[in-house]
Amino acid sequence: RAGPAAMSAIVAMGVGIYDGDRVNGRKEGSGTYKFPSGTVYTGAFIDGEFHGEGTLEFANGGKYQATWDRGKVVTGRYDFSDGLEFQDTAWEYCTGKDRRFFSEHVNGLRPAGDTQVTNAHPPPRLPKDAYDVGDGYLDVADGKVYSFDHVQLRVATNEEKEWASARCRVGR
Repeated sequence: RAGPAAMSAIVAMGVGIYDGDRVNGRKEGSGTYKFPSGTVYTGAFIDGEFHGEGTLEFANGGKYQATWDRGKVVTGRYDFSDGLEFQDTAWEYCTGKDRRFFSEHVNGLRPAGDTQVTNAHPPPRLPKDAYDVGDGYLDVADGKVYSFDHVQLRVATNEEKEWASARCRVGR
């Protein structure tokens, strides 16, 4: 910590919660900021902005590790919750050339007859007539998306409902 002007505090900031160093009342030094969405930033701050090394961890398990310059990304890397690293160029995951799931790249293909239909194997069980939307399932009866542990995540938009009915695995 940077001398007597710095102090550690947990402060509710109206839109999130900050726990970390402060200099002259501003977020500065090392800290953690939790957004209302559940996303958490852990890393360096200067004058209230992300600055230096820091990581955003999203509620879905994804992680963005970056170097920041006064709130703007200099360089960064996003990893999905299953460990797949996003690449904005030369992306070769789930393309027409190679349709394997990331876990199949890492663990190899399943034996004949043991088809992998989701990135998780075996796939999560779905309630009858519910659609697998990746981070959970869409219950068509109430139009809400639930985690596979049956916790409500969101109300599905009409666009998401149409997308799910056209493209997603359905519980039988």
